[in-house]
Amino acid sequence: MPGVGNDVVDLKDPENIEKSRDDRFLGRVFTAGEREWIASAPSPDTLLWSLWAAKEAAYKAVSRGDPAVCSIPRQYQVVLDAEDTTRKPVRRTGKVITPQGKLVLEVAVSADLVHALAAGAEETLRRLCRRVKRLDGGKSAGDPSVFVRGALLREIARRLNCPVTDLSIVKNQDGLGAPRVIFRGDLLAAEVSLSHDGRFAAFAFDPATLIPIDCTG
Repeated sequence: MPGVGNDVVDLKDPENIEKSRDDRFLGRVFTAGEREWIASAPSPDTLLWSLWAAKEAAYKAVSRGDPAVCSIPRQYQVVLDAEDTTRKPVRRTGKVITPQGKLVLEVAVSADLVHALAAGAEETLRRLCRRVKRLDGGKSAGDPSVFVRGALLREIARRLNCPVTDLSIVKNQDGLGAPRVIFRGDLLAAEVSLSHDGRFAAFAFDPATLIPIDCTG
């Protein structure tokens, strides 16, 4: 079963501006159809990073269960529905067809950033707690990984009504797979995903999984 994936892109980071002009990058990451879509878009860079974030979020979701799954972006086909302009930031739903099957998708787009979320089912996607935080001190701040982990643990602590010191994050010794959350010595079933780029950090998790693994069966 796929996990949860999220990815954030800072649209105003100098490294991300006018990336739609980089033919080598386009050829490496996008299918021929996606490249045509980007070229004809009113805002090519925004669409490019929306598709990129969707692919990254989907890869994170499917690699939770199988860290050896294919990571080639071109093998993750993105389908986006029409924009929902009644919400701010603007949102688009859709799907990503991955080497491990289809995932549901939501992409939020503002003038500053793109944030994509992917999950195995619509119900899970709707249930997700998702947050995008501006890094303290901007891009030149301290370690963004430390920042986003702290933000995630504070949100989980709030929901569990416990001190944040009761929580910690661990990863597999080989560094592969998604991070896991420990609560008072017990490994939670929590589906969590972390991301950062430029001035922003983001996380997502399924609140329904904030229970010890022993309680899931």
